[in-house]
Amino acid sequence: MGESGFREKMSEKQLAELGDRTDTLLKLRKAPSQFQIVFHLLGTARTMSVKELSTELNLTPKATERAVSKLLEKNLIQRAPFKDGGYTCDAKQIVLSLLVTVSDMYEDYERAHPKPAQPASPESAGEPPSPPS
Repeated sequence: MGESGFREKMSEKQLAELGDRTDTLLKLRKAPSQFQIVFHLLGTARTMSVKELSTELNLTPKATERAVSKLLEKNLIQRAPFKDGGYTCDAKQIVLSLLVTVSDMYEDYERAHPKPAQPASPESAGEPPSPPS
């Protein structure tokens, strides 16, 4: 898709936010409780309370509260508007963040590893094709 695709439709601020979100996601493995919570919310696609998360992930309530608070600060999860005390993860934003990153990586790879020029075929060089043997 390259630069002329989805990037033209996004502001620099949106692209920067997506980049920041991706960086934060990639560093989540260093915070196991946060990692578990994000991927549980993504995997279940449910809105869950701290108590539900704590129970289902076998985390202490205090560890769950701290992890949820950090994830809110990092904008990786959101408070659910229709469930008091509930939290959710916007899978579309996560996928979009990762898509931008993968697209950037692919473009960097293509620049670093250009495809070799294809040799001209006999037809394109004006030579008659060789007879089959």
